[in-house]
Parts: sequence; C-alpha cells; structure tokens
Amino acid sequence: MSLKHSPARQKRRTSQTSPRPPIPRVIPWLQWVELRGISLSTADRLERAGKVKVTHLSPRRKGVREDHDREYLDSCARGGE
Repeated sequence: MSLKHSPARQKRRTSQTSPRPPIPRVIPWLQWVELRGISLSTADRLERAGKVKVTHLSPRRKGVREDHDREYLDSCARGGE
C-alpha cells in the first residue's frame, strides 16, 4: 500500500477536521452589570424589556453570553434600532 493518500481521501480528511466556531463564554450576571456600569435594577429592567438576552444557568444563576452582550452594545450605539 502506498504511503501517499489519494486526493479524494485527503480532501475528506481535511473537511472533517474543519475548526468549529468557538463556544461563547457566559458572563455571570453581577459581573456583567459591573462591566457595563449599570445598576442591578437597570439590568433587571433591561432583561424584562427584552433588550438583553439572558442565559439561565440554573434556577438561581444567570448570565449574558458574550455574543448577546455584543448585540446589546450594538443596539445601544447611536443610530441603532
């Protein structure tokens, strides 16, 4: 058997090992509030209004994914909406 692989086999091998997109990190709720420089009550209002997407990690823990934080910041930019 030859040491070289056929071009078709080589192509299959490289396509199967394509890099996956990174899994976004979840920023804990209180840390996110501090990071954005807002009060806890303002953050709760933003959550209730649906202006920030919140990830519930457990019944008592929640946070904001990095990609959802970016969406929130983009919506706050002038001319957003």
